[in-house]
Amino acid sequence: MVKVQKYNKKGLWGLLWLLPGLLLILVFSYYPLFSAFYYSLTDWNGKLAEYISFANFSELLKDQIFLNSIKTAVILTCTGILLGNLATFILAECLFNLKGKRIGSVYRFLFVLPCLVPGIVTMLLWNKIIFAVNDAGLVNSILLSLGVIKEPLTWYAGEETVLLSLILTNFPWVAGTSFLIYLAGLQNIPESILEAAKLEGITVLERIFYIDFPYLMGQIRYFLMLGFIGGLQNYSMQLLFTKGGPFYKSMVPGYYIYWNAFNNMRYGYACACGVVMFVIIFTLTLILNKLKTSEDMS
Repeated sequence: MVKVQKYNKKGLWGLLWLLPGLLLILVFSYYPLFSAFYYSLTDWNGKLAEYISFANFSELLKDQIFLNSIKTAVILTCTGILLGNLATFILAECLFNLKGKRIGSVYRFLFVLPCLVPGIVTMLLWNKIIFAVNDAGLVNSILLSLGVIKEPLTWYAGEETVLLSLILTNFPWVAGTSFLIYLAGLQNIPESILEAAKLEGITVLERIFYIDFPYLMGQIRYFLMLGFIGGLQNYSMQLLFTKGGPFYKSMVPGYYIYWNAFNNMRYGYACACGVVMFVIIFTLTLILNKLKTSEDMS
């Protein structure tokens, strides 16, 4: 009986310690989520909310800007995931194959150091220096001097170049966290397996495909999931550079929600967009988890 009372007291103290965190999650995560579901069924301008049932969702299904924004987000997300994971994996492999721990530590520090710079700073540098519209931009200057182009490219302002510009803005596509995790995964491969591979006489490429890549599959799946979730929600470059233009060519769902809410004062419609994106991302997460579980079982 005494043990049960002690256990109950410990449980109560544990709940008390968790209570502040739970309250913060309820207020700043779950309350906005359920509020968005409610307001998606209303015509809400920020003050008055009139119930209109599923009219917002009916309009969304016919909204070509929103539907095209999903396609644009998928293109940018898939490209970013492919380039990001590939560049990070190659960099981790290069450092893993360096001989000498001291030189490896120096290079690791040098590669991780730029990742400490906020991403917004890198984006602004690309915008002001690399992709300047006039011939003062570095890329335009090089292309003009080589005779590749006759007039400066408009980059973010051009219909044909805006998506390419947004993709290149993330160059060199290496994230410090994923780089360190990939490198740690490679360093955790059992030495006996690597020694056996050397005795078998396999090449570096064969070792990467048949040993390194399978050992990092868990980390790769993890970053794929995070990349899809984050990429479909992200709209920082649109907010900074393009405002969804030109002619909605760079519009993504995240910025479309922001644009409807704060430019058009259509908060209810913006909530409906958010609910649709929540359903899409949640479904995608379930599918990726299901694939991961089935692969682990096999």
